[in-house]
Amino acid sequence: MSSVVESERYALKLIYELGKTKPEDIGKEMGFSPEYATVLCRSLWKNGYIRGTAMAGYEITPEGEKFLATLKKGNNF
Repeated sequence: MSSVVESERYALKLIYELGKTKPEDIGKEMGFSPEYATVLCRSLWKNGYIRGTAMAGYEITPEGEKFLATLKKGNNF
């Protein structure tokens, strides 16, 4: 499992909960700028946890769902 920082885990959880969403919405929910949310999404995309684009919105991948499941088991969710 690759290293995912807390803010990335939170962003991934939001994408899971919100469904297909854009960085602007993620940043608003997290209290961060859309630019920082975009950085988080790029990292999650690079790790294969989400797919999509900043313009169309991001959604969680099966790999991202597996990662969230491991967090739930470890009570890090």
